[in-house]
Amino acid sequence: MKTLIVYNSVHHNNTEKIAKVIAEELKAEIVKLSDLKNFNLQEYDLIGLGSGIYMGKYHNLMLNLVDKFENTLNKRFFMFSTSGSKEQQVGNNFNKSLREKIVAKGGKVVSIFNCPGFSDYGPLKLFGGMNKRRPNDEDIEKAIEFSHNLKPKILTLCLTVKDSKVLLGMKKRGFGEGRWNGFGGKVEGGETISEAAKREMLEESGLIVKNIEERGLIDFNFMDTGKLMEVHIFDVLSYEGEPVETEEMSPRWFNLEEIPFQSMWPDDPYWFPFFLKKQKFKGRFVFKDNDIILSQEIYSI
Repeated sequence: MKTLIVYNSVHHNNTEKIAKVIAEELKAEIVKLSDLKNFNLQEYDLIGLGSGIYMGKYHNLMLNLVDKFENTLNKRFFMFSTSGSKEQQVGNNFNKSLREKIVAKGGKVVSIFNCPGFSDYGPLKLFGGMNKRRPNDEDIEKAIEFSHNLKPKILTLCLTVKDSKVLLGMKKRGFGEGRWNGFGGKVEGGETISEAAKREMLEESGLIVKNIEERGLIDFNFMDTGKLMEVHIFDVLSYEGEPVETEEMSPRWFNLEEIPFQSMWPDDPYWFPFFLKKQKFKGRFVFKDNDIILSQEIYSI
């Protein structure tokens, strides 16, 4: 997932501290608003916008930036801010104006974060300011937790080809039910991605994987549900046993000329040729309603 963070931090670098924490957790590109040059929003799966709160709203420069955005339809955004007062103290919704601008452009705000920040604006200076030493360690921990919730779910997908046939499974329940697919699932705590791939293959097909090789990496963005997925696609080179039906999947071998793409995920025809040619590849897909591809990119590496 490619992420960009744009922030504006004026007086005490409160927002900059939070921006850097989030950027580190998400491995995101980060740029100060005053240093922002021409950039292409289409290159990013997620865009974060942050500033201090001034008179109950995000900085005017941040609001003006969104007015200039183009091609934001179905783009995912998150917002973050630091403030001297709480929203109920000023009788305003900090996030309303910026959020409305993003939505009016066709974007989707997936999450919002705010924490206290030191302020000595106006008469507050006479009293030494408020929220001294904020953001503090507790605020930083909350920002880290916020970042974790923005990360995509890491999943595996395994396929194997033998005698000009590919093994697929009919999903019997859960996400993707009723579609032919490879075998896989989420990475559990303490597992490597390849360990998870082998475990899922065993659980869903009964095959004991001996040797696998990662072929592809695809980022999926499901706009309606907000799901983000990072799917690692593996080629099972050798295994033991025979495929058996499980609670999750009903396996079947298909001739390579008869792959049932009409009953598979709509993205499969785009990347399957790379897999079958044993090329390494990467891709990005944005979905609507699980059936409509809003945008896609696939390329060899």
